[in-house]
Amino acid sequence: MRLKQQTLATAYQQLAAGEGFRIAMGNFINFFFLYAVDDRQELLDDPIQLPPHPTKEQRDWAAFCAGAAEYLAERYSLVCPAWAHNPAYCMAEPWYTIPDNDNRELQESFQETTPEAFRKRKVFCSNRVFTNQYPSSREPGSLAELQQRRVERLATMPQAEREAYLSQMAGKPRIHIVA
Repeated sequence: MRLKQQTLATAYQQLAAGEGFRIAMGNFINFFFLYAVDDRQELLDDPIQLPPHPTKEQRDWAAFCAGAAEYLAERYSLVCPAWAHNPAYCMAEPWYTIPDNDNRELQESFQETTPEAFRKRKVFCSNRVFTNQYPSSREPGSLAELQQRRVERLATMPQAEREAYLSQMAGKPRIHIVA
């Protein structure tokens, strides 16, 4: 049995109909990173369809999906689909993808770290929204790449700074440098 591909357009339809982010985008992310790695371009190419009179939430998710298409295309050496450049997918006011819009600390963090593809559409989200969670992958964002960058960063730190960083990471996966 072959699964029907969960394109970004399908994820948008689900979000616009009220489906939760974890389900709609989670299914898309699973296809992008696991099930349809060889068909990634196809997952982005199908244009999203705004309803005739979209609600603010539907416009928010449309801007998010356009940012996602551009971000993923750039990160994975794909072609950004033309539909993602439609000015209709830019917000007039900043929109944060967090349920509690009164969380100033998280908003400030998002303002600093949101990838440019989202930022230019005034969509603010985590810079880890599309981090590849599958450690066996050798693609950007994989656990192996993150660990390698951490090892390289730790190797350049003075010992006192390195020890402070490692103590701050207590309880998180640790990397030991053998000198």
